[in-house]
Amino acid sequence: MKNSAFNEVKKLKTIYRIQDKDGRGPWRPGFSFKWIEVRYDHKKLIPYFFEFRGTDFSLEAKESVMATGCRTIAQLQRWFTSNEYATLLKYGYAAVKLKADRIIAESDIQCVFAQNEPLRKNVTKFALYSE
Repeated sequence: MKNSAFNEVKKLKTIYRIQDKDGRGPWRPGFSFKWIEVRYDHKKLIPYFFEFRGTDFSLEAKESVMATGCRTIAQLQRWFTSNEYATLLKYGYAAVKLKADRIIAESDIQCVFAQNEPLRKNVTKFALYSE
């Protein structure tokens, strides 16, 4: 009799995010001031470590690549305006979609996910806004 674990279809979740060629997102120290615009809705965009306070990410961080993204393009557009995205394009960033191995935490504005491979692999670029 075959082991059912081998017969399971891996259900991957589509994630949308902004990243550079190395898989790094634009929310890095000392860089955000170069592309973020003054906006009225920034307080609605809560960093994952505040929104999911109390969630233990340590095991995932040790065993795989952990990152943040969005489950829909509309969510991603809430984080990045068309002007901000145009600036990020000039710095070598792009909107990409990928298949996450695991969703660790999720809300209506973002998700934290884990990948077994580096984030630069198996991504597809797409136009977040008409470019």
